[in-house]
Amino acid sequence: MKRKPYDPLKPRITTLLWMLGPAVVMLAVYLIWPIFQTLKLSLYDWNGIDRKAKAIGFGNWVELFHDHIFWLSVKNSFILLLISALVEIPIGLGLAILIFRGGKRFRIFKFGYFFPFLMSTVGISILFKQIFDTNFGLINQVLGILHLSGLEQDWLGNKHLAIYTVALLICWQYIPFYMLLFLAALNGISPDIEEAAAIDGAASWKFTRYIQIPLIRGAMITALLLIVIGSLKYFDLIWVLTNGGPEFSTSVMASYLYTLAFKNYRVGYASTVAGALFFIVFITAISIGRITKRFREV
Repeated sequence: MKRKPYDPLKPRITTLLWMLGPAVVMLAVYLIWPIFQTLKLSLYDWNGIDRKAKAIGFGNWVELFHDHIFWLSVKNSFILLLISALVEIPIGLGLAILIFRGGKRFRIFKFGYFFPFLMSTVGISILFKQIFDTNFGLINQVLGILHLSGLEQDWLGNKHLAIYTVALLICWQYIPFYMLLFLAALNGISPDIEEAAAIDGAASWKFTRYIQIPLIRGAMITALLLIVIGSLKYFDLIWVLTNGGPEFSTSVMASYLYTLAFKNYRVGYASTVAGALFFIVFITAISIGRITKRFREV
């Protein structure tokens, strides 16, 4: 029997198993299995120390729906998402266009703008904790020197202001990442398109508005999805900077989960919060993906 020639577009089952098998196993062991274990733990009352856990059914889930701190954490997470999307994408895109238009003259600015993203999140938190200090912080000191004492604030101690202070600091840290993402997309546009637009008499700003920005729509949607996922599970900077305070005003889902598991020793209930976090991130990301799908296809 004559053997059929190998078609790379239709690989054999054995080839797929050899190539995808290890990745599928790793995915199952380190992602899918922990998710099921977390959902299983959410059905128990367990402190993380005792050998036995008390099965309570959906008691943790019922408590979750009546937990005002959890819903405050959800609200704060979506505040971070909204502010990040409205600040990081426009400023990142503006800086990318500026550097792209500037060419080699603006190359040094690319490294300067990218510097915040290279810093350790813990280092940024400690640094800005001093800058935002009410009595000795740089911001209030500068406002006092400029005779603007009326604008001095307790930037991290005011429960109505703290979440916005944290959000802007997060934006400052991540704007450089999206700048590079958009800059890479702009560099991927063929120079022939710009030459054709120049022949047609398109001004520089018109070329950017009507040609470049629509062509990098895919990168903008990718940035939005990254912001959605990242904002809803953000933890480290907030924990080091405020510990979720004051009065849980900067608490997000991940920080509340950590508090429950490692401070209150309520691992079962923390698993419930983790399960809710998974479903919220998953549903939100899928929804954003479906909403933006038609814009990708335009």
